[in-house]
Amino acid sequence: MTAEPDIATVAQAIGEPARAAMLLQLMDGDAHTARGLATVAGIAPSTASAHLRRLCDAGLVRVTESGRQRLHRLAGPDVAQLVEALTALAPPRLPPNLQPDPPTDQLLEARACYGHLGGRLGVTIAARLHEDGVIDELRPGDTGPVHTFDHPLLTTLGITGLATPPPVRACLDWSHSSVHLAGALGTALLTGLLDAGWLRRRPTGRALRITPNGRDRLAQLGFR
Repeated sequence: MTAEPDIATVAQAIGEPARAAMLLQLMDGDAHTARGLATVAGIAPSTASAHLRRLCDAGLVRVTESGRQRLHRLAGPDVAQLVEALTALAPPRLPPNLQPDPPTDQLLEARACYGHLGGRLGVTIAARLHEDGVIDELRPGDTGPVHTFDHPLLTTLGITGLATPPPVRACLDWSHSSVHLAGALGTALLTGLLDAGWLRRRPTGRALRITPNGRDRLAQLGFR
């Protein structure tokens, strides 16, 4: 007999504001210490350790040793997809004391979404690449091929091929009720934009800054 999945265990692990704040911070794709995540969640480091154990036990977070530090990451892209989907259904913002990012348009304009680009810029790029025949029209969760790399944006960023499947996955963008690109192409685009200096990471949080040069170059390519 096949039992139904125990989604309550996962929901209970997520369903605490401090743990939710930690998961949102980990959506930047980087590794974080318990102390750093405690600061994000507005709790003591000892309390953060207990919360992180709960997230690890639920399979949402994994921890690795780096010298004397214990570093925490999301357990994988499937967890990031779950968190992004939940944000599309959630109330607009966490309580002010649990904000991992400033409540401004910065997060809505461009942000890191577990290794790929989200926000208004990510949605705009996804729509344009579909219009230009680079990718298929995709619904949230769909995967698909890259039909051509002969596109001004991809050429300028030096994206000529992809090694890791799937080439393209559509990720629901909670802030714009549309999709941005995950998968290998989404990762390559974020890496290329950062390497070109068109985007910059901010000191804290997931929000990314579009540099003046980046705005100019994107405008020249028709992304306004």
